[in-house]
Amino acid sequence: MSDRAEPRQHGNTFGFVAWRGASTVMSAPHAHNDIEINYCSSALVYASAGRVTTLPADTPCAFWGAKPHQLLQIDDGHLMSFATVPLALFMSWRLPETVKDGLLRGAVLVGPADARSGEWARQFDRWTGDLALSHLVTRRAAELEVEALMHRMSRGSWLETAPARARSSVDLDRAARMATFIAENSTHDIHVADVARVVHLHPNRAASIFRAVFGASVTAYLGQIRVAEAQRLLLTTDLNSAAVATTAGFQSLSSFHETFAKICGTTPTQWRRLHVAREPVVR
Repeated sequence: MSDRAEPRQHGNTFGFVAWRGASTVMSAPHAHNDIEINYCSSALVYASAGRVTTLPADTPCAFWGAKPHQLLQIDDGHLMSFATVPLALFMSWRLPETVKDGLLRGAVLVGPADARSGEWARQFDRWTGDLALSHLVTRRAAELEVEALMHRMSRGSWLETAPARARSSVDLDRAARMATFIAENSTHDIHVADVARVVHLHPNRAASIFRAVFGASVTAYLGQIRVAEAQRLLLTTDLNSAAVATTAGFQSLSSFHETFAKICGTTPTQWRRLHVAREPVVR
């Protein structure tokens, strides 16, 4: 098992890294512009946009981290493994378009049953060390192995999500219902008062509960959801920035650019140029 510290997020990405170790539930959701591959001998329960997904044990699962997500449950005594692949690199891989489209739409890809599944823990352990090295050949070999894993996973299936339910309190249930409303209505002109009406609370009280549970304001969370949809549109359509902004739910081009730059650290045009699929770089 790796004794390295868990990787830290740098801006909007973790970079191409891997890790395996003892993990705990997350106190608040986070978002990052990577494809994340999880593996654990325990089932993992995630929440994202008010929906809950249970990732099966002993099976690699992948999802796009752009939408706020939160690990809610991992059984005691089980080690978690993950690898993150920056989206620009992932999009250059020659995977089936159905796989790329499914991940960009927020679905979770589950690898097929594999007799070698027991070996994945040792593989993630090795990737943790190899991807941390500056030795280009060793690191490149690990990158190709992770890419090969995604090709194997492309023969898998897609997980369904379920509405989040209260885990320990009324407030948790309220926050989950608000997050679901935000995700389902993010392309419309919605405000805190609209979100508060879903749980029949004063806007200030609803906003306070939401921040306490998710670690972010309603407005910030809505912005993350809209930026994730804008990223999908930038990758999969030829819409210009103004059309992307409108389709993703932003009320003005200026608010789109401001929110996008705050979350992604670049303009939508620059982001599209960086992430459009291109031939893999041979190193």
